[in-house]
Amino acid sequence: MPIAIKSLIFVLLLGALVFLFVERLRLEGLSKRELATWRNIWMLNQSLAFILPGIWFYYGAFALVSFFILPKQAVSRVCIYILLLGSLPMMHIIVPGLGVFNYLFKLHYALALSILVLFPIFLNLLKTVDKDLRLFSLPADKFVVLFVVLMSLLNFRDDTFTNGVRFIFLDFIGLFLPYYVISRSITTVEGMNKFLSALLISVGIFALIAIFETVKHWHIYNHLVQHLTGLSRVTTSEVRGGMLRAAVTFMTPIVLGTVLTIGFGVYLYMAAFIRNKKLMKIIPIMLVVALICTVSRGPWVGFTFLIVVYIWTGRKKFATYAKVMAGFVVLLPVLLMSSFGQKFIDLLPFVGTIRAETVDYRARLFDMASIVVQRNPLFGSTTYIDTPEMQTMIQGEGIVDVVNTYLQVILEYGWVGLILFITIFMSLLSSIYSLNKRIYTKDEGLFRLGRSLFSILSATALIIYTVSSVDYLPSYYWVLFGLSSSYIYIANRAITRSQL
Repeated sequence: MPIAIKSLIFVLLLGALVFLFVERLRLEGLSKRELATWRNIWMLNQSLAFILPGIWFYYGAFALVSFFILPKQAVSRVCIYILLLGSLPMMHIIVPGLGVFNYLFKLHYALALSILVLFPIFLNLLKTVDKDLRLFSLPADKFVVLFVVLMSLLNFRDDTFTNGVRFIFLDFIGLFLPYYVISRSITTVEGMNKFLSALLISVGIFALIAIFETVKHWHIYNHLVQHLTGLSRVTTSEVRGGMLRAAVTFMTPIVLGTVLTIGFGVYLYMAAFIRNKKLMKIIPIMLVVALICTVSRGPWVGFTFLIVVYIWTGRKKFATYAKVMAGFVVLLPVLLMSSFGQKFIDLLPFVGTIRAETVDYRARLFDMASIVVQRNPLFGSTTYIDTPEMQTMIQGEGIVDVVNTYLQVILEYGWVGLILFITIFMSLLSSIYSLNKRIYTKDEGLFRLGRSLFSILSATALIIYTVSSVDYLPSYYWVLFGLSSSYIYIANRAITRSQL
C-alpha cells in the first residue's frame, strides 16, 4: 500500500471520529445536515489532495469543488473557509507566467482558499454590503488599510515594479481579504456561533492528529507534501524531552500550538451551547494534551495568559484565581514526584533545562535587531538579514530565524509599520473591552463572547512575540482581526437596539 494512501486512511479515520464526536455533543444552532455537509467537504478535500497525482491536479479539482459544490451564502462559505484553513500543508508552487512574466506569483494552500472561497463573497459584498459596514465604518478598518497600504508601497523598495505589483496582490488576497470578508459576512450572533463551531471542529481535528503523531512518532502529512510537490517534508521531526513535537499540517509545532490556544479560547465561549455536558469535558482535556504534544513554550505561556485574562475579564475574578492557585498547589507535589512532571518542568521556559539555549537565542536576537533597526528606523529595510549583526544569528539550519513577529515587522517596515501593526491589536482590544463594560449585565451571551475574543486576541499578541509570522500564523491572526471587528459591529448594534 502506498504510504500516501496509508496516511489518508488514518487522516480520514481521525477526522471522522471528531465529526462523530461533535454530532454527539449536540451543538445548539448547528444542524445535523450542515454538520454532515462540513464533514463531506472536509473529507473530499483530504481525499483529493492525497489521491490526485500532482499539485496542479489538486488545485484544479478544488477550484471545481469551490464553484459547483460549496454553498453560495456568505456565512456558510466563510465557515467552510475556516474549517479548511490549515487542513492541508501550505504546499507552495510557482504559478508560471504567460510569456510576458517569468512567473505570476507563488501560490500556496491558504492563498488558494482566499481566492476560491472568499473572493466570490468579496465581489458580492462590494454590491450588497450595508452602509453601516462599508470600509472605514469599523474601528480597526483604518489601521488595517494603512498597514496593508504601507506594506504594499514599501514592497517596491530595492525591487522591480513587477515584484512590487505581485506583492500588492499577495497582501490583498492573503491578509486584507480574509479580514474584510469575515468582518462583513458575520453580522449576527447566530452567524458568529456557526463560524466558531467550524473553527472549533477544525482545531479538534488538529488536536486529535497531534496526539496521534506524538504517540505514533510519525508526522502524517509529510507524505502528502512528498506526493504532491516532491518536497521532502512539512516539518522537521524534532524530538524534545523524549517526545516527537507534533506539527500536523503546520511548518513548525509553535504554529500548531498557537492554533490550539485559539481553539481553547473558542471553547470557553462555545461550551454554553453544548447540550451533552458529559462529553463536553473531553474537549479541554484533548486540547491541553495536544498542546503538550507540541512541546512549544511560547503557546504554553500564551495559553496560561489566555486563562488569566479570561478570568480577569469575568465576574468573581478573585475567587476564581484563588481556586486556580489552590489547584496548582495541589498539583505541584504530583508534578515534582512523578517522572513525567519533572520532565514537563524541565521543558518550561526560564526554569527548564531542556533546550534552554532557545531563550538565550531570542535575547541575543533582540540585541542584534535593535542595532539594525537604528539604521532604518522609520520604514525598515528589505536587506536586514544580510547585515553583519543578523548574520551572526545564523542557526544550524543555515538560516536566521527571526523568532519574534514584532521584530520581524520593525526590521522590514520600521517603526511606522510596527506602530500600525500594534495599533490594530490595541484598537480591537480597547473596543471589545469598552463594549463588554457596557453589556456586562445586559447580555450574558455577548459578554461571554467578548471575554473569549479579548482573551484570544491578547494571548495571540503575546505568542507572536516568540515566533515569526510564518506558515499559517498570519492567516489566523488576520481572521481574528476580522472576527473581533464583527463582534464590535454586533455588540454596537445590540446596544443601539436595547436603547431604542
